[in-house]
Amino acid sequence: MVIVWIGYCLLISGLLALAAFATERALGHFRKPVRWGWFAAVVGSVALPFAAFLAPGLLPGLGASPWGPLVELSEAVVVASAPAAAGAADPAAWFDAGALSALAAGVWVLLVVGMLFHLGRAYRRLRLEMRTWTPGRVLGSPVLIADGRGPAVVGIRRPVVVMPKWIPELDDRLLRLVFLHEREHQRAGDHRLFAVAVAALVLMPWNLFLWWQLSRLRLAIEFDCDRRVLERGESPRDYADALITVGGRVSAPLLAAAAFAERKPAVEQRLRRMTEPLARLRIPRTLGATGVAALAIILVLGVPQPEAQMDAPAPAADADQSLEIEASPLYPPDERVSPADRPTFVAYDTPPMLQNTGEIQQILERAYPRNLRDAGIGGRVELWIYVDLTGAVANHEIKTTSGNEALDRAASEVAQQMRFRPASNRGEPTAVWVSQWVTFHVI
Repeated sequence: MVIVWIGYCLLISGLLALAAFATERALGHFRKPVRWGWFAAVVGSVALPFAAFLAPGLLPGLGASPWGPLVELSEAVVVASAPAAAGAADPAAWFDAGALSALAAGVWVLLVVGMLFHLGRAYRRLRLEMRTWTPGRVLGSPVLIADGRGPAVVGIRRPVVVMPKWIPELDDRLLRLVFLHEREHQRAGDHRLFAVAVAALVLMPWNLFLWWQLSRLRLAIEFDCDRRVLERGESPRDYADALITVGGRVSAPLLAAAAFAERKPAVEQRLRRMTEPLARLRIPRTLGATGVAALAIILVLGVPQPEAQMDAPAPAADADQSLEIEASPLYPPDERVSPADRPTFVAYDTPPMLQNTGEIQQILERAYPRNLRDAGIGGRVELWIYVDLTGAVANHEIKTTSGNEALDRAASEVAQQMRFRPASNRGEPTAVWVSQWVTFHVI
């Protein structure tokens, strides 16, 4: 379901944001580049969920093993409703998980389209505005002069430095630092880095963690550029004066641009980063931050991937399709017995997944003995099911009886009609045994 995948994406993004923040703290204590940690978090927040969806089992987690125990599928349930009183409302009638999932998917698509439309309009306005800019020179280098834009770097393939028309009013020492900052952005390709991050955001515009990562990436890009300029031997006092002077007159940020000064809060953070002394306990603090980042990465790798496909039909309320690992198999491996003859250990890295959920619910209702249904007699049966290479049920047996032979036979009849996406091991289909509960009850 789409909602399950949205939750998975948010969890991955949140953990990667924590890892990037801790990485920034660790590297910041030693005046090292911090933008790459945030860039990796942005890209990973999009790439990892898409990789998990397009290639299940590619990222099995740290706890995965090529020799796994039997898996247990959550139970399939049939509910026979007693005749409702006239005018009585079904409590679940107003709630449809499939409809909710479809609504979430529709909102997702609309947000993506909206983001593309917004960025397209912004890019078109920028192109039209660039026609009004005039060529000029600052400190002997070519730039574009704009009425109310800049200082910034504009463009992806052929980036140019744009300066506001009031830039000549600055003192020569400040003008030199402003221009040096923009040239450093241009040389390092920061504008391309930010453009890739914006493209990643377009795919998940609803992801609040991703928005925060993008804002931190933009700030980290400026942190690193400030550091590179000061490492050239420039005066921190003069550089701070330039930031304050330009920050008071800077225009709105340009699309996919690296700008010298932005809004006041960002300028204040950059000033603090430039002037703060190195921490006396920077090694213990760095080790602590590194530990937090490593823990977050371990949790990212260990997060179980959703098994249900986004376009799969929504299961009934009691037929959750999540997969869990059972503690131990019924029988140990035996080389003298075929794996299809009885439940045993099977090598796999991706468990099977029930595909015909809706059909199974109908079969369950038909298989429920009418005399037991009318009498209000129910039961729960646990079956061993052998899913072959094609996903069909090639063998099955009763694991836990319901105590009623008619219900046991009905559950066996249902099991034979189940169809699965077969399990796989290293990308190859694998026949496995699974434990499946089937429940009959009347409400």
